[in-house]
Amino acid sequence: MSRLRTAERGVGLVEVLVATVLVSIGLLTLASLQALSLKRSTSAALRTEAVGQSYDLLDRMRANRAQAIGGLYNLAFANAPTGSTLASADLSAWKAALDASLPEGDGQVRVEAQVVTITVRWRDTGVADDAEPAVVNLRTQL
Repeated sequence: MSRLRTAERGVGLVEVLVATVLVSIGLLTLASLQALSLKRSTSAALRTEAVGQSYDLLDRMRANRAQAIGGLYNLAFANAPTGSTLASADLSAWKAALDASLPEGDGQVRVEAQVVTITVRWRDTGVADDAEPAVVNLRTQL
């Protein structure tokens, strides 16, 4: 009887190995969840920045309503504003802010019948590299 007790004492090497593997898998899972969370929070921060930049331009347009209704704020993607009007200065500052705050950030503005559509696009670092650019559209009346 005493012989059986001594055989049951202690933890075997196999049990330690299994416990180590299970703890390792758990830690790797937590690390991958943390990495995914970081990517998603970066993506959310970029989207928030794009919305903020859209509202910044909209505020500028409302402050300069006559030129906005006159179509001086119309601008396509990849185009640089030209001229010496307040609208051109606003668009230049907006495009520079997009470029500085968003990866490959760009924007376009379209005003039709006092309804403005501001579109901002950028390369979202929280998704696959070959994905379509992320886009935020803001449509409102002046």
